This record gives sequence, C-alpha cells and structure tokens, in this order.
Amino acid sequence: ITIRNSSCFKYIWVSTDDKLIAIEAQKYGASVHHRPDKLARDETSSIDATREFLDNHITIQEIALFQCTSVFLKTNYIQEAITKFKSHDCVFAAKRSHYLRWKMIDGSLVPADFKLSARPRRQDWEGDIVETGMFYFSKRQLIESGILQNNRCSIVEIDAEDGLEVDTTHDLTLANYILSSKTKIDL
Repeated sequence: ITIRNSSCFKYIWVSTDDKLIAIEAQKYGASVHHRPDKLARDETSSIDATREFLDNHITIQEIALFQCTSVFLKTNYIQEAITKFKSHDCVFAAKRSHYLRWKMIDGSLVPADFKLSARPRRQDWEGDIVETGMFYFSKRQLIESGILQNNRCSIVEIDAEDGLEVDTTHDLTLANYILSSKTKIDL
C-alpha cells in the first residue's frame, strides 16, 4: 500500500512462489511475477531473484526492489529515492549507527574503527552509514553484472527506528509492539 500511495510507479510487481501472497498482491493492484521454486528459497540472494525477474521482463531498464521484511517503509523515503535515482546509478536505504565496533584479529579483540587512546564519544561523531535492506533502486546493467550497487550510489537516510528488519519471530513481536505503541500515541 505504501508503494502504491507514493504515486511514483507506473507498475508494481510482486515476485513470489506463494499462491496466497499472489492473491493478496493482486487484491491491492500489483502484478504478480511467479518466481520459480529454485529462486524461492531462504538462501536465494536478492540479486539472483532480481536478475531472474529482469530476464523475464526484458523491457524494464530500472528497478526498485522493496524487501517485504521492512515494515516501516514510508512514502517520503520512496519519493526521496526517486529524486536521487535521477542522477545516480543506484540508491538504497541506510541508517546511522553510533556503535563503536570491535573485531577479532588473531584471537585478540581490537577496536575496528577508533583508537583506544582517543575513544570518541558516540554523540560527537557522525556515525557509520549502515545499509538497511529496506529498498534498492538500480539499473538493469548493474543487475546483469551481478550487483545492485556501485560507486555512483546515493542513500536515503531513514530514521533508525524505521530500520527494523523482520527476519525472526522476535523481530515480528517487536514490530507489532512498535506499531501498537505508535497507534496509541497517534490517537
């Protein structure tokens, strides 16, 4: 519904192997691309599924891939991505992270991106840009070469609280709680 409400797309497709998802997509005006079983597995990459879609829709030159696990998609994010996509090869959703990262090197724990002697305060630095997976706008030529992004990308910086990905039952519980809290606040 959010994608349709953005008024940015002439066509909206849902790629699925599931009959119930297909029925629901059509109920809301989307066209259905019937994804083959070999590309409808948990381990299937987005790039493989997108490439298969483009192989079957040869006139499409640009694509916006929205992940159904990103439940806090907003129309203003889509509209900003459309604007940026006019001057970039690709656009994707990202959020800021102000966590100090560590990594293991040869069995030792070391700071990944800061010096122990000059430990930054998280509120004093811009933070890292972290890809959320909410959406990817890309050109056919990139996807055909096996990538969604290149060095001519832009991002839409989403609110951190909108970056929740629903990949587990815990994530779903958290998303439902957030939605019910927002509904109470908005009333």
